Amino acid sequence: MWIVNRPNFSLLLKTDYLIFSIGGALLSAAHPPLSIPYVTVLVLASIGQYWHRKKPNHGESFICGWLFGLGYFSFSLIWIIEPFLVKPHETAIFAPFALILLTASLSLFWGLAFWGASLKNDYGSKFWSLVQLAAFLSLAELLRSFIFSGFPWVILGIAFVDTSLGQSLSLFGPYWLTSLIIFFSFISLSGFRGVLISLIGFMALFFYGESRFKEIENLEPAVKVRVVQPNIDQRLKWKPELSALHLEKLFDLSTNNLESVDLVIWPETAIQLFLENQEDFSHQVSEEIGKPIILGARKYVRERHELFNSAYVLDHLGQIRNSYDKKHLVPFGEYVPFSSLMSKIGVKMFTSNGISGFTVGQRQSQMRAGGKIPPFTIMICYESIFSYEVDESTLGVDWLIHLTNDAWFGSYNGPQQHLMHSQARAIEQGLPLIRSANTGISVSIDPYGRIIRRLDLNVEGHFDANLSKKLDFTIYSMWGAKNWNGLLFSLIVLTIFLCLKKTRSNVNI
Repeated sequence: MWIVNRPNFSLLLKTDYLIFSIGGALLSAAHPPLSIPYVTVLVLASIGQYWHRKKPNHGESFICGWLFGLGYFSFSLIWIIEPFLVKPHETAIFAPFALILLTASLSLFWGLAFWGASLKNDYGSKFWSLVQLAAFLSLAELLRSFIFSGFPWVILGIAFVDTSLGQSLSLFGPYWLTSLIIFFSFISLSGFRGVLISLIGFMALFFYGESRFKEIENLEPAVKVRVVQPNIDQRLKWKPELSALHLEKLFDLSTNNLESVDLVIWPETAIQLFLENQEDFSHQVSEEIGKPIILGARKYVRERHELFNSAYVLDHLGQIRNSYDKKHLVPFGEYVPFSSLMSKIGVKMFTSNGISGFTVGQRQSQMRAGGKIPPFTIMICYESIFSYEVDESTLGVDWLIHLTNDAWFGSYNGPQQHLMHSQARAIEQGLPLIRSANTGISVSIDPYGRIIRRLDLNVEGHFDANLSKKLDFTIYSMWGAKNWNGLLFSLIVLTIFLCLKKTRSNVNI
């Protein structure tokens, strides 16, 4: 039995609390490696019912939500330990602390959501109690995607990219889809009204997605791209004595039967060289490839002592045509928050190779490689998870390029989850996307988010893909992420205000 008057922390190991931890763990099955998106509806509906039936007070409700989040994030984000295992003798000791700190912190958003759902809630109306819970959890998912630099990894809507429901990303983006799934799931077992609303809502999303698939036409223009995946182990990637061998592998994978290929793409930080003064490399590109090439490499600006994680566009002669410097850096991977304090306890970055922390770049909205290759925008690694930032950089472009090095994420579920964000960006913008990853997963994605060509994890190779044509527009890209997200935030806040204005027993709607 639960004690309603005040929180009783001795109950943490009791069945009532374990239910929420187990529910969170089951909810993680929506994402890779299991990828069962519709488990979301079952888990949220069940947890909502259980929470309402128990009628927890504020403190107990916070614990329920925190444990629910802890189960979810712990199983979904287990890959976070992988970067610490690249050099186990130096950083393995930090792995469990990183997992605990990250998941416990993210779970606070869900704990506060459940706490907010208990405010002024006498649980008299199941429907309105669950509406209040859905509104607060939707707000929590929106806020965690923006504050403290944002971390929208494994938001619930992304789990549906391979389903008909995922096509609604082209309407209003990932946060609306996440909020609607939360709302429809929670109220689905709250009586006739809830069943009817959730059934109509899910059917509308489903049939919209099905209708988009029926409109698909031949989307292949006469532009062929070669995507290279060298599959270089992260433990070996930055060894100076192996630099020449790694470079030779990249050229070997790029040079066979190139006659019909218009552009070659290598992954993030593909080479160890700093390209600004590399005439030998330019000559090698000109002689062996003779095609425009896009690749990832570090850029060092000596005058300002600044290091960038960059992408370069080289012409067929190997000369730098343009470059893009990564804007959204990975905390602890590319820069250390509160660096002076962290250095005192031995916390270092993983990817700067000992030079310095990376510097934030300035985003460009459009890049070109020349010839018949249409204009594009580039995302580097982590940037692909931020839908609102990608939306800001797609003006006047015909396709997206994603360069990444997912060797940091291991093989269990990190790379697979990262890939789903790339699919979501393609659906949202109605743009084809080409993804080159060091160890995988490299893909060609059409503007409906479907994977056309693919190189799986830990496979060395390349593929040639005809670049799909972009769609004329999507409603999401036409109205803009800022407007959609602002409207969603306003509606969530309005719903919360209406729910808190009266106790449930006085609501007669």
